[in-house]
Formats: sequence, structure tokens, C-alpha cells
Amino acid sequence: MEPRDSAKVQFDLDAFDKITPSKLGWRPDGGVEIVFSDGHRGLFDRPYLRAMCPCATCSGTHGPPTTLFDARALAKPEPPKPGKKGSFSISAGPKPPSVQESLRLAGAEPVGAYGMKLRWGDGHDTGIFSWTYLRAVSPGDGTEAHPPAPGAQLAARPQAKKALAERTA
Repeated sequence: MEPRDSAKVQFDLDAFDKITPSKLGWRPDGGVEIVFSDGHRGLFDRPYLRAMCPCATCSGTHGPPTTLFDARALAKPEPPKPGKKGSFSISAGPKPPSVQESLRLAGAEPVGAYGMKLRWGDGHDTGIFSWTYLRAVSPGDGTEAHPPAPGAQLAARPQAKKALAERTA
């Protein structure tokens, strides 16, 4: 069996085409709670939302999907080699934001009646989360009455799968 690229897994968005939020609010932990018009309740943790960002960069349309991990954060600067002045280092550059800052939800704004745009602590703000998409990938609320949507298990990238598994364990 061939491994599947989770960023390319398809699921039925049409099933949730007419669904809108009937209740939307911030959770005490900084995540988002949405009760949808079909009665489903989803508790979206910040790591799950960030991992499920639908923007082109995060979903891999513009190259490999990004993650909250930046290898430069672990790279130790190499000392200059003897006899070489002004050497160039590929790891040079601004220090990437911390994972905590990348997971901080700095704000949200509506995108018409279509969905919402989230702004993260590291400045990332290009993902538009449509209500249809959020319902299709809803992690549920941890109860049998509101289980994870099929799309949550099919489309979840590794980081989101981990957050989902921790919730249901």
C-alpha cells in the first residue's frame, strides 16, 4: 500500500455547504469554540487550527507544507574556519519566532459571511478558514454526541493528528 500525502486527501466539503456557525467564541485556553447550524460543536485548539491552516503555504501548494518547526532554531552557528574571513552561513538570518508565539492567536476577523481569517502571533495571517472547511475538519468536543468530523481524521496533517489524538486519548 502506497503512503498517502495527507495534504492531498480529499473529503466531501459539499456535505457541509450550507452550514454556518450559530455560536462562535474564544475558549479560555485561547482556542475557538464553534457550534454549527447543524448542532455539531467543535472545540478547536490552537495547535490544531494552526496545523490545519488552509493557506497555500501551509497546505503545500507553494512547495513542501510548512510546520511550526524551523530547523534554524536548533542550528548552532558554526565558528569561522581558520584563515577564512567573511564566510557565509546558510543558517544566518533572523531568529524564527518561538513555537509558543507561532501558536498564539493574536486575532480574528470575519471574511464576509464565508468564514474567518486568523492572525497568529508570528504574523502569519493568510489562511481563510471557511465555515464549510471548519465544519468538515471539526475535531468535535471530545464527546460521543459531537465526534470528530470524518475530514478531521482524513485531512489532518501530522501536527493536527497529534493534537486530535491527545484530545481523544
